[in-house]
Parts: sequence; structure tokens; C-alpha cells
Amino acid sequence: MRDDARWNGGTDMKAFRRSVAASLALGLIGLGVLGVVLTGVAWLPCAGDQTTEACYAAMGRPQHLVPLQVMWLISIGLVTGAFAIARSGFERTLGVIALVIVIGMNYLTECTLWLGFVGGHWDVPPGTGYAQTAAFVVAGLLIAFGSLLTSSSKPYTDELGGADPVA
Repeated sequence: MRDDARWNGGTDMKAFRRSVAASLALGLIGLGVLGVVLTGVAWLPCAGDQTTEACYAAMGRPQHLVPLQVMWLISIGLVTGAFAIARSGFERTLGVIALVIVIGMNYLTECTLWLGFVGGHWDVPPGTGYAQTAAFVVAGLLIAFGSLLTSSSKPYTDELGGADPVA
């Protein structure tokens, strides 16, 4: 006997995959928002003048970089999970793009970018963390768009391309 959840046009599995993808996307966006808050608090002493002792202390010992790296590893897991449940080529393409964005925007890449903007010292430049957290948000949006924009009107077909045997 065939399982009704699998053979009812695939709608139950589609709904399940969409809800998992939406949860993963919300997790990525939440990580991004949390990272923006952590980064903003860390660089608050540098908001006015970057030559103050408080700003130098923030550049010398940024407190937000360890949590950002943990969040970066979590986001890689979330994007990989979203890619694993994706079924259509469009979803998988957006999943790969999201994974490349998250992996590419790591601490080393971002520090190099910020040194280009505010170079001239050896400490961590003010602003490091914003691009990485923006990558989490962009990846979450790509995962959400991929799961929402896939066509749900396609009828179920088995592995050999035949129509639904129950219908």
C-alpha cells in the first residue's frame, strides 16, 4: 500500500519542505539581525572619532568577532540544510549562491575589505562585522525566495517521468 502523504500529488512533502526552508531562512535572517546588533554595540566607541582611546581599545580587542564566527558556522549549516531539501533547479541554484555568499564573506575577507576603506593601522578596522551579517540576511532572503517562488502547480511525476498513479 502506498503512503498517502507521498502519492497525493506531493503537496504534503512540498508544504513540509517549504516550511523547513522558511524556518531556515528566518534563522539566517535572525542571525544577521543579531550580528548587526552585536557589531553596532562593538563599534559604538568609534562612532564619532576613531582616534579616541575607547575606539583604539575596541579595535585592539573586538568583543563581537568570536560570536560572529560561531554564527558564521551556524549559517553555513543552515544554508547547507536548505540546499539539501531543495528539489527544483531554481531552489538549488539560489541555495548554491547563498552558500557561496556566506562562505565567501568570512572574517578574513571582511577584514580585508574594511582595511581598504579605513586602512592605515594593524588593528581590526571599525565596521568589521557588518558585511558578514549582511551576507547572512542576503542568504536568508535567497532561501526564502527560492522556496516561495518555485512552481507549486506542477503535477507529481514519479522517477521515470510518469503521471501520478493514484490520480
